[in-house]
Amino acid sequence: MDMDILIRLGELTLKSRRSRRRFMNRLIDNIRDALTSNGYKEYEIVNMWSRILVKVDGDDKIFNVLRRVFGIVGFMEVVTRDFDDLNDIVSMGVEIYRDIIRNKVFAVKAKREGKHSFRSIDVNRELGKALTPYAKGVDLKNPDIWVKLEIRGNKVFYYLREFKAYGGLPIGTDGRIISLVSGGFDSAVASWYALKRGAEVHYFHAQLASEEYLKKVLRVVSILAKNWSYGYRPKMYVADYRPLAAMIRDRIRRDYRIVILKRFMYRGGEYIADLLKADSLVTGEVLGQVSSQTLRNLKVSQEAIKIPVNRPLFGLDKDDIMKIAMEIGTYESSKVVEEVCALVERFPVLRASSKVVEEEESKLDFRVFEESLDNIRVYDLRDLEYDLKPIEDYPIEYDEIPDNAVLIDVRPSNEYIESHIPGSINIPQEELSEYIEDYRDRPIIIICRAGVLSKYIAYILRRKGYKAYYLVGGFERFRRRY
Repeated sequence: MDMDILIRLGELTLKSRRSRRRFMNRLIDNIRDALTSNGYKEYEIVNMWSRILVKVDGDDKIFNVLRRVFGIVGFMEVVTRDFDDLNDIVSMGVEIYRDIIRNKVFAVKAKREGKHSFRSIDVNRELGKALTPYAKGVDLKNPDIWVKLEIRGNKVFYYLREFKAYGGLPIGTDGRIISLVSGGFDSAVASWYALKRGAEVHYFHAQLASEEYLKKVLRVVSILAKNWSYGYRPKMYVADYRPLAAMIRDRIRRDYRIVILKRFMYRGGEYIADLLKADSLVTGEVLGQVSSQTLRNLKVSQEAIKIPVNRPLFGLDKDDIMKIAMEIGTYESSKVVEEVCALVERFPVLRASSKVVEEEESKLDFRVFEESLDNIRVYDLRDLEYDLKPIEDYPIEYDEIPDNAVLIDVRPSNEYIESHIPGSINIPQEELSEYIEDYRDRPIIIICRAGVLSKYIAYILRRKGYKAYYLVGGFERFRRRY
């Protein structure tokens, strides 16, 4: 099916003309990689400077691909037409929208770029007047449906559907970073944030457990590589730290073992950064989350290297990180990566001393560490074959609510009393755990105000074994439709 998709740009439009040209070219290359990697062969990409037009032989799955290309803040499926005057725009608009707005309250919103004999407000007025006979009515503030169009030069783009994307900057526009990954929630999310800001991210893993454990880590990172890392070939470098960890366990005082192991992980990351001419390390460390992440211990650990360390999750709570992991598709794979506890101690040091660290490290044979680096294994993450959990297509539309489903409205009681979906029951979020067990054997649809909170709650309930779903767009979308 031939589709026209008009892409909206974000921060890169604020760059100087020279930088913007470079960012645009990189973004277009990344879009090409995204389309080709996902099986789209017939397409054309048009650089319109403030927009990018993609003409493609595709289907709705392409929306989920494009929203994962960083640098795109949103896009619209459009009908593209050439025009001569305002009458052309109005007549074509009536042809496209008359059935779409039938029995609905609508409003028109036009954008215009270039020199024309009419203004945007003229388009709004004339097209609105021509469409009114086909609609239920007009409401300029809260319509059931917006009729949107963009006029650029001698072309008009009529919106059919709009989608949000993740914004950020095109990957490859701001250098190279080495991410220290464990396979858990934090390091994957931190890597995603680095990708979002335009960095080309490669990965370093200090192997402390079995090959089966390593496969779990590779699976997590390959999700980032295949679903988010368009425009380059991300690689993971694996060093076997098991002999080093055994030596640390045998020779280093118990409370300092974790800090010293962390210093060697930093050193390994710095070694890879030197090989790849990377500018920084990135980690999933969160202030105070575990003993090695106190301010003093982070300082002492970082003293082992010269390269900067970035910590994008530094101020986040664990719940925040979990939500992002769910959103980006790494949650299910990360949750099966167990914590490696070979050097975990009951009473680790919380305020490490640089002097003590140096004294303890003098007991170690650094040749064991150097040997681990000499035998690094390299994985091209795009080539790894794993049955990756697919990211949910966007958006998910449900035209009808199943008859046997339990509708649980988690909005505050006063909002529920004011208006609610017939047949739904009100259990505010803070009381959900007390009553949810009664519905374990039935499909559950969670309803919130706009569909954001309910999506997160549905994920949580799924992990606990419930057949949980969420109502896309929440109660507000339901109210507008019915």
